[in-house]
Amino acid sequence: MLLNEWKQEKETMHLLSQILGKYKLAAAYQQPQWAHVSLDITVQGFTTGMLHADNKDFYITVNLLDDEIELRIDNNKEIIALKDGLTIQYYYQEIQHILANNKVFIDINTTPQEFPDTTPFEEDLHHHHYDSQISNDVLKLMKFAYHAESQFIAPLRTRKFTPGLFWGTFDVSCAMIQDIHQPFENDDMVIERAAFDEEMIEFGFWFGDDNFKGPTFFVLPYPFADRKFECHDDFPQDSYFSETLGEFIIEVTEYSEENKDEIEKFFYESYNILKDYLEWQGCSHFHLPLKMTDNHLS
Repeated sequence: MLLNEWKQEKETMHLLSQILGKYKLAAAYQQPQWAHVSLDITVQGFTTGMLHADNKDFYITVNLLDDEIELRIDNNKEIIALKDGLTIQYYYQEIQHILANNKVFIDINTTPQEFPDTTPFEEDLHHHHYDSQISNDVLKLMKFAYHAESQFIAPLRTRKFTPGLFWGTFDVSCAMIQDIHQPFENDDMVIERAAFDEEMIEFGFWFGDDNFKGPTFFVLPYPFADRKFECHDDFPQDSYFSETLGEFIIEVTEYSEENKDEIEKFFYESYNILKDYLEWQGCSHFHLPLKMTDNHLS
């Protein structure tokens, strides 16, 4: 699924995720590395999960299968239809109206972040593109990324955050965190100073951009790499290290179970190189088998 096939729909969906993310930013328990603001990927789409404000529990879900936004505030459920032609302004104002009617009053920063167009949500009349089939295809990609990343990171015996949709950059990512305090050098950069304050290796997926035509997986170290790495023969074919990005990269066009195994191998080989580069100690137990009976995903 190439980006140029759904660029306008992607921008609208990205902004919808930003609206949800801003509410999660305001009403979720805070965690290091912004782990609390990622959106959960579900069978139907993506969601804030349970939030809390004004003594009420609530969630907001973008349901890509049924083409709707669902809000539940305690026992009350409200639906907003997702349709081509409806604007970001409309969706934002409807969400605000429903929350206020249910006595949930949250002020959010309505300016998009890490997004090229900074038109506030309440003024955005030009992002209004929606296609049900594209939404279904995008959800399949999100699920593929979620499962590929989870297959790698879930059993690891280390501190981590599990795969979620990061709404700033619109990527599906997870990370291994090492207990080494490493503050970001510029404390004025609000996003980066919280995202990068301990050593970590991030494993992620994005849908494509100006430099990549379509779905791409990456592995990024922090502190950022200042040297070039080679992909040896154990890497999947077409893996490479981008000196420009400071990341291991592999672009994908197939989304089979076999390809998911290839992504796991890509993550594992990248991790092995980067943990040595970062001089992490005490990692030998990370991959010890869990003392559990195998389940359907083992």
